[in-house]
Amino acid sequence: MLLKEYERLVYSPKKAANFIAKLCWPNYQRFCPSCKSRKFKKLSSQKRKCLRCNTIFTDFTARYFNIVRIKPDDWLRIVKLFEMETRPDEIAHQLGLSYNTIRKALTSIRLAILANSLDGSSLIKHFNLYSFPSKKKARIQNPPVFGLIEQEKHVFIDFLPDLDLESFVHLKLNFKLPSKKIGQIIYTAPVRQYLSLLVYDHKITTTYNLKHQGRYIALDGNKNFWPFAKRRLHSFRTTSELNFLLYFKELEFRYNYKQKDFFLRLLKYLASFIEKQ
Repeated sequence: MLLKEYERLVYSPKKAANFIAKLCWPNYQRFCPSCKSRKFKKLSSQKRKCLRCNTIFTDFTARYFNIVRIKPDDWLRIVKLFEMETRPDEIAHQLGLSYNTIRKALTSIRLAILANSLDGSSLIKHFNLYSFPSKKKARIQNPPVFGLIEQEKHVFIDFLPDLDLESFVHLKLNFKLPSKKIGQIIYTAPVRQYLSLLVYDHKITTTYNLKHQGRYIALDGNKNFWPFAKRRLHSFRTTSELNFLLYFKELEFRYNYKQKDFFLRLLKYLASFIEKQ
């Protein structure tokens, strides 16, 4: 998006709202997000009531934009600052919003990125993230094991449902799989077609007395994705099982679109419906 067009949108809350509404309803053919009926009555300029199931909805109901209540023009600013990799506290300061509000907005963006990734539906289903946006604290009991693949100028952080933490411990103890750590993130020597496995240390190092002191791992010599990711992993404030999942899907997205303006793509992701169970 051209800077002049962006400035025109954020200057007017009404224009920002209309722009986002058009992303949600490209042909303006609205329908009930619950039952898909196109029969509804207008309650106000923003609210509508479905005549079939009585659901009251707005243009943003059941979409990632609706996870946290933020004005449309501020949403555009947040997405632009996220694209620029601005720190959450700085975004809060710039927009005059609370830090917690910004954190929720950034989590919404990351969840939208995950949902629109190649294995997004599998991840949402496997870890039961359907109701995650409405939960105050969402936790993943058994964090995923990812496999890293590089092909030409793209990277794929593949979810490996056939590998879990128990499988990883088996590889470490019985096959002496070399590994290293960055904070709570474990990366390994190549496995199968993968340049590395990526694992969140869910207390497995202390529980099984694992060692992560590989002298040289192929990923350390990588000059493409890993330097890009490593620098950003150090800057992430909070690491948890859930954030491990969200951060790596974000890194996959950023790397694959690093030479492109992905502002509009992020807005389209946020305008998509949240997957239902």
